[in-house]
Amino acid sequence: MASTSCLPDDTHHIRSTSLPTRAHPIILQAQEEICRFRTWEASISSIPTADSICSALTRLQVLYECVDNVLSLPLTQKALTHNQYTKLVNELLDKSISLMDICGSTRDLVSKVKENARDVQSAMRRRKGEVSLTTSFIKNLKKEAKKAMASLKQIDEKIGDMKPLDLDHHLLSAIKVVRDVGVVRSSVYRSLLLFLSGSVANSKSTKWSIIQKMIQKKPTAGKDPLEISNKDLECLFQEMENGLECMFRSLIKTRASLLNVLSR
Repeated sequence: MASTSCLPDDTHHIRSTSLPTRAHPIILQAQEEICRFRTWEASISSIPTADSICSALTRLQVLYECVDNVLSLPLTQKALTHNQYTKLVNELLDKSISLMDICGSTRDLVSKVKENARDVQSAMRRRKGEVSLTTSFIKNLKKEAKKAMASLKQIDEKIGDMKPLDLDHHLLSAIKVVRDVGVVRSSVYRSLLLFLSGSVANSKSTKWSIIQKMIQKKPTAGKDPLEISNKDLECLFQEMENGLECMFRSLIKTRASLLNVLSR
């Protein structure tokens, strides 16, 4: 998984108009969770595995809850209601829609992989080996994953193009939390999409290599192509689906918080 550790401070796009004060406890908690994620990420392999992705999705859910808590703070809501920040709120809303689309499409990809893997295992158990269908499916999967990563890149570029803003210290800290979690989110999504597309299939440490073995006409010497049971595969992909579903719900909550600002 691409590391987000030791990231440069991206607050060069925003500057505080007030003297530094101690951040709100909710913001401090969010900053601590971000640091925990980066510490964990630095401790794992740079090559995404099924286990690391599932763990990352769970940890990302915690970060999204932090973002929602920060945006829901009365102090944050009040600050964002100022007319000078209307454009910022609208940009964040636009980004949330794009992220929901990517999250939904990625969740659909995971569901398709789960169903295809189940069908292939069933076919191999009957010794029919529908290899051509699965190969075609993988090619389409690569195409869909590439499309999702391109959309993700566009979102990141839009955030980078945001013009400088004069923010009070609280809002400065709040927006930095949102952006830092955005960097983490991009890293996790890219790792998941690379894993699903088989771009890291040459790594023996990935579960995807097991799925690749299942579509081969002949089992690898000394290896059982069905060493991962249907139940294990179901659990693996179900965990990913659940993680993405939680992400989707969190994005809805974030969007609701931003819409609440505009309704004031």
